[in-house]
Amino acid sequence: MQYKYITNYKNNDILRNSFNELTEKTFSFNFVEWFQNGFWGEKYIPYSFVDGEKVIANVSVNRMEFNLDGIEKHYIQLGTVMTDKAYRGQGLSRYLMEKVIEEYIDKVDGIYLFANDQVLNFYPKFGFTKATEYQYSKIVNNNNSKQIEHVVMADSVNRNRFLETAKNCVNNERFSMHNFGLIAFMTIGPMINSIYYCPGEDAYVVADIKEGNLLIHQIISVRLVNLDKVINSFGGAIHKVYLGFTPYDSKGYEINEYYQEDCTLFCLGKDLENIEIRKLMFPTISHA
Repeated sequence: MQYKYITNYKNNDILRNSFNELTEKTFSFNFVEWFQNGFWGEKYIPYSFVDGEKVIANVSVNRMEFNLDGIEKHYIQLGTVMTDKAYRGQGLSRYLMEKVIEEYIDKVDGIYLFANDQVLNFYPKFGFTKATEYQYSKIVNNNNSKQIEHVVMADSVNRNRFLETAKNCVNNERFSMHNFGLIAFMTIGPMINSIYYCPGEDAYVVADIKEGNLLIHQIISVRLVNLDKVINSFGGAIHKVYLGFTPYDSKGYEINEYYQEDCTLFCLGKDLENIEIRKLMFPTISHA
């Protein structure tokens, strides 16, 4: 194999651009704006093979700090697992997975990833086991008028105010992520049109609304908020709320196994058994 193994090259313009090209070709998104805005920090690290100056295969590491019931947890989330079509069948992804696991397995509390349905048989080869997450939901009977305000993130003032809050936010859930770079990636990227502001709680809410159903991905604020007041601020058109995180207080919520297409959780490490045992959910905004 004549390819070069390389990692942590975000400041190399040629390799970063090639990495973005492969990401765009494979997943239909890229990290260009994220890097240009200064949000690609030290927690996201690509591990790649290059042919000359062309990135041909990659496994990325996301260093993830979580708080679980007041206890700090240090995990690695793997993502952007990809190989250029012209270079497949050579075991490149296998080699990269083995290198990453070898480097981190004894340094963190666990390693996890979210897999596409087409590759569910790939990750058990490295010791990963499929895990079940749990989602919390409840029926809403609310006659309140709508108070929530949609935030236009294209406005620089709105955007900067939101990002400043995200940098200083507190935990509003049992299992909380601390990774500003990933929050910024999601909220200026795929979730850019899902940002709301709740004046009564002085809190931002990352949420999607569809046919009377409200999915709250995350509450971002500098203080602990009242979740029911946040839900009620969306008004009487909401009939059921689904949470994309694990609430502090589960009273009144249905708890069901969570399934999403192309988003199967695989875990490596005993500590991550807590996901099933404690009926937790990785915040949907934390998926890389």
